[in-house]
Amino acid sequence: MCVPHRAVLRLVSGQDFLPIQPDDVFLQFAAVAFDASTLEIWGALLNGARLAIPPPGDLSPAELTSVVQREGVTVLWLTAGLFHTMVDAGIGGLTSLRTLLAGGDALSAAHVDRALRELPDTRLVNGYGPTENTTFTTCHVFTESVGGSPVPIGVPIHGTTAQLLDETLRPVPDGDVGELCTGGLGVATGYHNDPVLTAQRFVPDPFSTDPGGRLYRTGDLARRRPDGVLEFHGRADNQVKIRGFRVETGEVEAALRRHPEIDDAAVVAQDSPAGKVLAAFYVSDLTETSAELRAHLAAIVPRYMLPAVYVRVEELPLTPNGKVDRDRLAATQLPERPELSTDYRAPGNEHEVWLAGLWADLMQVAEVGVDDDFFELGGHSLMATRITVEIAERYGRTVPAVAFYENPTIAELAALLEVTG
Repeated sequence: MCVPHRAVLRLVSGQDFLPIQPDDVFLQFAAVAFDASTLEIWGALLNGARLAIPPPGDLSPAELTSVVQREGVTVLWLTAGLFHTMVDAGIGGLTSLRTLLAGGDALSAAHVDRALRELPDTRLVNGYGPTENTTFTTCHVFTESVGGSPVPIGVPIHGTTAQLLDETLRPVPDGDVGELCTGGLGVATGYHNDPVLTAQRFVPDPFSTDPGGRLYRTGDLARRRPDGVLEFHGRADNQVKIRGFRVETGEVEAALRRHPEIDDAAVVAQDSPAGKVLAAFYVSDLTETSAELRAHLAAIVPRYMLPAVYVRVEELPLTPNGKVDRDRLAATQLPERPELSTDYRAPGNEHEVWLAGLWADLMQVAEVGVDDDFFELGGHSLMATRITVEIAERYGRTVPAVAFYENPTIAELAALLEVTG
């Protein structure tokens, strides 16, 4: 990535989100290869502040807190994943901080609110931006609890523009989700020795009054609130096709995070015998059942966007750069039996045994009880249709797919087979 000097100056000079003073102390916590180091190093050196260097190696939350206290660090940048970890471990020891910046991935509203409570005198900033626009494009300074609302990514920083555009690079209607395209002084000159990709992602800026102005197409989706603040809505290339519908996994994640007991969440696509399905991984102190989370989501997103599987994890896996490791999640072996609202009851008669085996094969679970709800297990209309075909082949009679909505358990469906037999 080729970033000009002007882009770095724009990042660390005269920015409202980070008023740098000569007596500030930055911690160079990011790897030099990570773009956050641009803010840490040049934010300090170009403003007469001090740059503190931590001990080599990974630091535990306690060790990081100790370094911040010992060095009197006043400005700290954390990836979203590490920010969540620090909040969980207890962030109240970072009282020397004037400004705490977090970003690189979606922030959890619950963690933001806890940080605001534990560090009331610290400016908490959500910083969003790709490397191609020099670290930060938009920033949001939190002044009040986020609550159940999506965590905002803020407004463009000084010297930056942010447009929400459709596939033809035309502005989307107010309130609609569009691709976030950014221009201004922070835009990089392009990818080193890759003119083809540079031409694809860096395009002429039709909104600029500067000759030669360019827009960078971030590939991120966002929505502008009535107050002008932007909300992140995931990646355009995180779209997956589920049963013919295009699903933006970031929208499902944002809806999950609105649940009061969910600290963080990630949604990925996984292959199953019945086709591609969504799997939701969530962080929570409580063990929510699939039915509860499904009901929560069903009030927010369409049925086709509902995950088939919900898995509680202690923490979301991260890449070396501190972002959610989605490849690792996609490769995760799902539990043999998901968390359901009913206890397991073994099948009894011949119909129940056969149906339980069929459901288990299609849904990739080790065992299915006769009281388990078809949809809570991850069933959907196409899977119901497939099961009706299997029933027709075995029993020589037709059971309509609508029967699954009226009789969503094996016990009820087996009883229906008895009646129609």
